[in-house]
Amino acid sequence: MKINIKEKGNNKYWWISILKGILLVCFGFWLFKSPIESINKINLLFGIIILASGIVELMVSYTFQNTGGTWRWLLSSGLFDIFLGLFLITNPKFILLIITFIISFWLIYRGVLNIREALLIKKQQILNWKRKLTTGIILIVLAGIFIWHPQIIGITIVFWTALAFISLGIFRIILAFKIIDKKGSDYSNYEEIE
Repeated sequence: MKINIKEKGNNKYWWISILKGILLVCFGFWLFKSPIESINKINLLFGIIILASGIVELMVSYTFQNTGGTWRWLLSSGLFDIFLGLFLITNPKFILLIITFIISFWLIYRGVLNIREALLIKKQQILNWKRKLTTGIILIVLAGIFIWHPQIIGITIVFWTALAFISLGIFRIILAFKIIDKKGSDYSNYEEIE
């Protein structure tokens, strides 16, 4: 199977890609500029998205209530999402606490495993046991720091999110200039030839 790309003429909407790119880059830099405020805004956004999802599920369950038993599942799921969304909107730092405890628990678990392994290989007189022991202790200390200061994980999440938005924005701007360089060619229209 071959794909034949056809040129479609003038693409007069190249500027939308540039606009999206600029907005994404600006949003990414805003996240870098105020990471603590960004953590709260991102957490609030999660709550709003979950709340909106619950409202949509309620509406869908209402339209399907005469069709059988599946509407009850949609109704219960929608009510749960609304409850969770409202909870997260009123307590936006809760998501950060959940993420912090999950990561901290995992670090403690891995730290204990490393310490256990270090003690086992010390009995076998293998020289790498000190490195394993040090790694285990560092992991447990990091978990304690994260539990004591959950903002560290939040700032890390904001940093990578900001970097992703900036990268996506740059990609959009480059894409727009490639569209301009192709003299308005639009390669999204293609046909399959067998």
